[in-house]
Amino acid sequence: MKILIVDDSASMRSMVMATLKSAGHNVTDAPDGQAALNTAKTQHFDAVVTDLNMPNMNGIDLIRNLRSLAD
Repeated sequence: MKILIVDDSASMRSMVMATLKSAGHNVTDAPDGQAALNTAKTQHFDAVVTDLNMPNMNGIDLIRNLRSLAD
């Protein structure tokens, strides 16, 4: 499974990435919603794990934008 991790906390991204990679997943990370959206425009992900409160674009706005890409 290809998973996008989005969190402004580097330590949180690192912990979640390590856990998911050890379970055999292909993981990409982004430091905020805008960076995640830019990445999602060029790659397909099966799942997104996102923080809610982040700079540049919060998790709710990110999910709304990701859903609009799928339309």
